[in-house]
Amino acid sequence: MLKLLRYLLLLCLSAGLVLACARQSATSATDALTARIEQLRQAPLTVVVEDAQGRGIANASIMLSQQTHTFAFGVALDTAMFAPSPPAAANWYRDTARQNFNAAVHENALKWYDLEPEQGKLDFTMADRILAWSEAQGWPMRGHTLFWEVEQFNPAWLKTLTPEQLRSAVKTHAIAVCRHYRGRINEFDVNNEMLHGNFFRSRLGDGIVKEMFEWCHEGNPKAVLYVNDYGIIEGDRLDDYVQQIRTLLNQGVPIGGIGIQAHLEYPLDAAKMQRALDTLAQFNLPLKITEVSVSLADEEQQAQTLRQIYRIAFAHPAVKEILLWGFWEGNHWRPQAALYRRDFSPKSAARTYRQLLFQDWWTTLSGKTNQAGHWQGRGYLGRYRLTVTAKGKTASQEFVLPEGEQHSPFGCKPPPSVEDCNLGVPKGTLY
Repeated sequence: MLKLLRYLLLLCLSAGLVLACARQSATSATDALTARIEQLRQAPLTVVVEDAQGRGIANASIMLSQQTHTFAFGVALDTAMFAPSPPAAANWYRDTARQNFNAAVHENALKWYDLEPEQGKLDFTMADRILAWSEAQGWPMRGHTLFWEVEQFNPAWLKTLTPEQLRSAVKTHAIAVCRHYRGRINEFDVNNEMLHGNFFRSRLGDGIVKEMFEWCHEGNPKAVLYVNDYGIIEGDRLDDYVQQIRTLLNQGVPIGGIGIQAHLEYPLDAAKMQRALDTLAQFNLPLKITEVSVSLADEEQQAQTLRQIYRIAFAHPAVKEILLWGFWEGNHWRPQAALYRRDFSPKSAARTYRQLLFQDWWTTLSGKTNQAGHWQGRGYLGRYRLTVTAKGKTASQEFVLPEGEQHSPFGCKPPPSVEDCNLGVPKGTLY
């Protein structure tokens, strides 16, 4: 009977230790950005194949196939596509989302003007439907957004309230929304775009921001609370953002993460984006590229700019998620920024996106064990299917190649038989 022991090496593998017959779909490290991505987003692993007596089996065939990414590549989901009577494109929309993403955010359904268009009639129906669908895919969701400082994006009735009434409404809303999604949505943009509006602060004073954060924590103490704004990767408002974040932190505002929008209508200045990420990393908080859209008439230029955004972000250790703000022209807030045309055909940007996620950053490896029964390789972090064939027998197993565990083994010690190995992941068929 075959026995498989999987463990992560204590030290990074050198190129000479990787079997010459192995192949990998990702491009080799031909530039500094690619090298940083591979160092940051991959991990080494070893497969040991033994017989029932614990002797290594040489020349066993190894096939390692990535199934999912660990890194969150998210998308904003359109409300209409999840309505009880959705448009005709809904099935295609949901299938395409499943094929391209692994995390989500409500595009509009969680915004106050959608949740409570009439005062006192808070309705979570559509936000809940979208969340339920995302949970069925196994996706995490961000909460966007509790409040929005830009006046035009607030419900009309809110603008008629006295300061005392407004403060009461803000408190009620923060606690209600965060409590409603406690344990399901544990991350929120609290007060969106504070660099570009002051609807709440002009009426209630600057201290309202801290109260917004605290009231959300009252509803969900475990929620990670973000600021979120634009003009950052372009460099226009980076210094203002840094100062705003520093001021809020000094005031005791419990900021847990920094959101960075990326709505571009012109080619990216890569150096400015790199500087923005490096500068914001000083706060030692997770960074998320929360809203990506590239609206360029030249489709090849759009694809190239999208590629730059994703590569620079994926190569930065502080960046924990990248979210695309819509993907279909038929319901995109900036139709030109879509990855897929109205007739569902992919643009160059869609092909570029998929090339990155499912070829350049996707691992498929094969090889043979050495004389000791060992095979070594590296892969992008995620869930894998491992298949080993030796002496006419085959064992297949899924496992997760985890982040930050290179320092210690995972899985199990050599058991009496492969069936006794408690790997902590769903077992495949073992023969």
